Amino acid sequence: MIEWIALLSTGAAAGLLAGLLGIGGGLVIVPAVTALLVARGLSVDAAVPAAVATALGSMLLTSASSALAHARGGRMDWAAALRLGPALALGGLFGGWIAPALGGAVLARVFGALAAVIGLRMLFAVRPARAHRPAKARGWWAAGPLIGALSALIGIGGGSFNVPYLVHNGYSPLRAVAVAAACGWPIALAGATGFALRGLEPGAVPGLFGHLYLPGMVLVGLAGLASAPLGARLAERLGSERLGRVFGALLLVVALRMALQ
Repeated sequence: MIEWIALLSTGAAAGLLAGLLGIGGGLVIVPAVTALLVARGLSVDAAVPAAVATALGSMLLTSASSALAHARGGRMDWAAALRLGPALALGGLFGGWIAPALGGAVLARVFGALAAVIGLRMLFAVRPARAHRPAKARGWWAAGPLIGALSALIGIGGGSFNVPYLVHNGYSPLRAVAVAAACGWPIALAGATGFALRGLEPGAVPGLFGHLYLPGMVLVGLAGLASAPLGARLAERLGSERLGRVFGALLLVVALRMALQ
């Protein structure tokens, strides 16, 4: 019961932050699920890839919920999402496939490094300048695979990379968050598939099949499904810059903890 409460709380926080700040929910999910699996006796080498795969699987629900909430608010550009989607999925499949080969300790350091970069950018409110040109997903054929691969490696939906990319290409921050939310779905699907292709044999912990921790996927995903629309609504009403700075500072602590796994 305690584990279920922990997973539901993790999913609720991840969905809220994904909708509010446009960040990948995996930045919350991966450290939490890693700690849970290590506490249940898994080694770091097994726990970190499982946490990344579980985060990606849970985001199939969270990303869909967040994207639909933004679409109902009139902020979605489906043409951009459909253009970026296949390129992001290609990169996500590659990232999900190679992540287990890196080993848990290396993967934790990769997560720590990328999370630190994202945290510093949020802490100091570094925002890309919006280009004075029509909003369009330029260079999608190069940006998509790179963003998809990096996102799948650390179990995020890509918002931390997609939002700056889209703002640089003329999108307002709110519309960029909306498109990034939709783009999280193909990254999550392809990344989770990449992990699943490594095999789905039962693991050392009940509910663990290959790298996918099914109870975590379901409970985190359902909680995120419920909380993501609230985050999307709050994004319109609240000034999220101060909250982003607080989360950025916390993310630096999480990044350091993961890097020292």
